[in-house]
Amino acid sequence: MSMSFQNLSIVAMRALQRNKMRTALTCLGIIIGVFAVILLAGISNSLKVSVREKIQSFGTNALTMMAVKKPFTEADLKDIRRTIPDVQYITPMNSWEFPVKYKSKNIQRQIFGVSNEYFMMGNWELESGSFFSPQEITSYEKVAIIGHSIKKLLFEDEDPLGKVILINRIPFRIVGCLQEKGMSLAGRDFDDFIVGPYSTLSMKLFGTQSFFVINVATYSETQVDTVRQELLDLLQRKYSLTPEQMQDYKITSSKEVIKKTEEISSYLALASVAIAFISLIVGGIGIMNIMLASVSERTHEIGIRMAIGAKTRDILMQFLIEALIISAFGGVSGIFLGVLVYGMYTAVASQPFIFSLSTVVVSFMFSALVGVGFGFYPAWKASSLNPIDALRHE
Repeated sequence: MSMSFQNLSIVAMRALQRNKMRTALTCLGIIIGVFAVILLAGISNSLKVSVREKIQSFGTNALTMMAVKKPFTEADLKDIRRTIPDVQYITPMNSWEFPVKYKSKNIQRQIFGVSNEYFMMGNWELESGSFFSPQEITSYEKVAIIGHSIKKLLFEDEDPLGKVILINRIPFRIVGCLQEKGMSLAGRDFDDFIVGPYSTLSMKLFGTQSFFVINVATYSETQVDTVRQELLDLLQRKYSLTPEQMQDYKITSSKEVIKKTEEISSYLALASVAIAFISLIVGGIGIMNIMLASVSERTHEIGIRMAIGAKTRDILMQFLIEALIISAFGGVSGIFLGVLVYGMYTAVASQPFIFSLSTVVVSFMFSALVGVGFGFYPAWKASSLNPIDALRHE
């Protein structure tokens, strides 16, 4: 009479428990393979979401100009606007972290200095108040616009319009409140936001009338590459820059960031597949070796079981279950370790934690398949033993 699956599982578990250390070491290859897949797939997903956040902020027709040494000036803004007609929006950007105070409430926040076109680029809309007037920008007025989260944090139920906050001990009057945008895919709060006119912040907070970042938006995505080249040509002509000096200016587009991220994601995917394949093959070979050794050690035991009525199918199933338990334990351990390390990575790198159930399921199923595949030969060998020869084995 054949044994039930439950009884075979109990027998298999007892056999594995007799050699706990050997069983754990056999799982190691499976653990490493599954761990690598979970970790690298998670990092790849985080990078993709971070890029989508950038696109969500400025769109695919955005360019960012960065000066490494010599900063940009107001004259550069005017020259770009005058000579490159495909530029729809342009805004300088300075930012620095400062203490912010309103009455008894004190917070520390990144303060951004921009022009009104920054709001056009990011599709910002006002909940109340107004954007900066030309007079406020040219006269270096100490005014600020705040996001919804700052409004709730500092003012609660008060109307913030006309109220004065202290930024680095300098009074700024609130002239506008932005509509709520919510959380980004990466967990960033878009509404935790304080901006002032770039002219005012440059003079009053940053101590300079220049800036190291200019954001540009074209009318369409098809114009991005052309405008990028025109910006580089403008800088080269205006300042008579050598090729070496041109390296001090970086212009990146959303398209480039997307392309680079996709390349990195592809490399990570290939790396995870390669590492998983090698590790799981090594783990499978380990399972086969340990099962063959187990068959050799337990030949007499197998003979006794056959003599008292165990069928060939029972022996085959028992050893297959042992292989499956080893691979399943390795798969679960690898998944747990991979998710843990991936969570630590996202916390340290300020990246979004993207849990992929499909990756977990596929990794576990593949590890189980490896266990059964590599465990079949030892199981078949055990079930093929001649009961009389097995009983004679010492």
